[in-house]
Amino acid sequence: MPRLANRLVIRLAVTVALALAMVPILGGRARAGEEQLILTPGNMLARTHSTALLFTITGTYRQLSGTLVFDPAANTCRIDVTFVTASLALPNALVRAQVLSRGFLDPEQYPQTSFTGHCAAGGTRIDGKLTMHGQTHPFSMVLTKRMAGGRLVGFHTVGRLDRQRWGIDGLNMLVGRTITVIDDISLDGRRPNPAG
Repeated sequence: MPRLANRLVIRLAVTVALALAMVPILGGRARAGEEQLILTPGNMLARTHSTALLFTITGTYRQLSGTLVFDPAANTCRIDVTFVTASLALPNALVRAQVLSRGFLDPEQYPQTSFTGHCAAGGTRIDGKLTMHGQTHPFSMVLTKRMAGGRLVGFHTVGRLDRQRWGIDGLNMLVGRTITVIDDISLDGRRPNPAG
């Protein structure tokens, strides 16, 4: 009887060990090859470009936070980032007053803009949802990898949106409907450089 009990205990122990070993393979949270980057203004440059009459207005978010999880070999990624609306730096005080007015971005009522998305089309696009001005709609950006010395050092994304779809319908005589969103993310610890 003791031998039978010992065999049962050994079989049970082996079964449990195998089951625990299979957890990562069958969908545990940790995935081989994935890297995580905490997004800050030091490693992510988030800009907007809008046309106003005959010139382009460029804004840069000074406060943002979020997370980027990516796997360079598998061309996969997930991003979740939030921008502080009032932190949008603009060319001068007059432009800033108009862009942050109640009729436009209105940071008092809508203090944050956020984006969540994932890599698509073999890692050449990020598809997700953009929440801005209190509305959430699908938003996609073209994704380009930045390489140096054969290694991945950053990402460059470009997307275009119709601001009126998000309810930003003020300043129609001054500012065009299309806003271009350009993000540069550095993976090597350096400040990101604008890529166009």
